[in-house]
Amino acid sequence: MAKRVRKKKELLSIVNEGNLYDKIFKEDAEEIFLPLIEMRLGIKIKSFKPFKAKMQTTLEREMDFFYEVETIDDKKLLVHIEFQTEDDMEILYRKGEYHGIALNLKKMEIKHIVIYLGVKKPLMPTQLPEEQVYRGFDLIDVHALDHRQLLESQVPDVIILAVLADYPPEKAEGVLRLILRQLKIACKSTSELSKYIKQLVVLSRLRKIEDLTIKITEDMPITYDVETDYLYKKGTEKGTENKNIDVIRKARLAGLSIDIISNIVSLSPERVREVLDDLKIK
Repeated sequence: MAKRVRKKKELLSIVNEGNLYDKIFKEDAEEIFLPLIEMRLGIKIKSFKPFKAKMQTTLEREMDFFYEVETIDDKKLLVHIEFQTEDDMEILYRKGEYHGIALNLKKMEIKHIVIYLGVKKPLMPTQLPEEQVYRGFDLIDVHALDHRQLLESQVPDVIILAVLADYPPEKAEGVLRLILRQLKIACKSTSELSKYIKQLVVLSRLRKIEDLTIKITEDMPITYDVETDYLYKKGTEKGTENKNIDVIRKARLAGLSIDIISNIVSLSPERVREVLDDLKIK
């Protein structure tokens, strides 16, 4: 009981800290940047390295998310990424400052990207009128992403973004449970799993489901043991079969494909279909 209370306090302390969104993405920017940008914008990246410089005009700015990128067809460009939790109507003009200063420094093509983490549909303008030159940025609305596609990732940083993606509110509990199960598969240690669970709690605040996230995670066994985790077991043991049936039911109701469910429970697609037929779930 004392352990459970301590665990709940730890999770609540994460939620009650200040603005940790930047911290999460600064720690793992590359892990999110590579798969998400390639997936949404079709930029096939061969190599990249951070490009940091002090920006000086009448003010001084730090370019935290600038990268020098070389594509597979040997094209070189700068990529500037910014994360937004609110619909900022002024960001387009602020990026104009960044563009001019960076262009003056590097004399090369620059691509600007804003990754939107908010829940409401963004209305921020992304392009200037032609007479104002500067070309603007591409907008990735995480809330509009297919959560099933994010859950297919093997990268924990991408998996936790599923909590912000596109699914109806009534499916939140099922999606959260699937995120946690996928994290257990993707994480290589208990400490790594704990880190991403804490980040999941922080991100869930943006969707106003942090209480539900804490409720689900505080009772979740964190001990990481691939040999005993039922998601990896095979065979016909009754207890394992019952647990797999419950996972299959919740996953299908959350909208996951049979192939994804098959990977989660380590059963063949044919066996998953048989279970769904027995449950009368299409």
